[in-house]
Amino acid sequence: MFFKKKKMRETSSTLKQENIKPLDKEKLIEEAKILSNTIDTLVDDEKIKVLNRIGSLYFEADKIDDAIKYYEISISEKKALGKAYTDLVKLYNIKRKEAVTEKNTEGVKHYLDKIDTLLQLSKDVIRGRV
Repeated sequence: MFFKKKKMRETSSTLKQENIKPLDKEKLIEEAKILSNTIDTLVDDEKIKVLNRIGSLYFEADKIDDAIKYYEISISEKKALGKAYTDLVKLYNIKRKEAVTEKNTEGVKHYLDKIDTLLQLSKDVIRGRV
């Protein structure tokens, strides 16, 4: 039963991604670009919220590398668990799977290392070491 539910979630997530029209993706990307121009004027939690929003917009628009970039900036600014952390795990797994498909062993290792780094971050946050 567990596997069936997981498969259903993956399928609905995939369908959701496929149902986004190119024009909608362009709007998401445009909003992300506009927000990225405001980053330098923001501080603390407001900056983290905007970085996460940009990452989310790029993720929805299927711009994986851009989403990773902004989520990584967010985590480097504030080491905490949250949207950036959970989406980065998903994004790294997407990139890892692409590397497996391409038989790119260096890429697989790279994204496995990134996932390990995130797991270590979660342990450090939980233990209060950050």
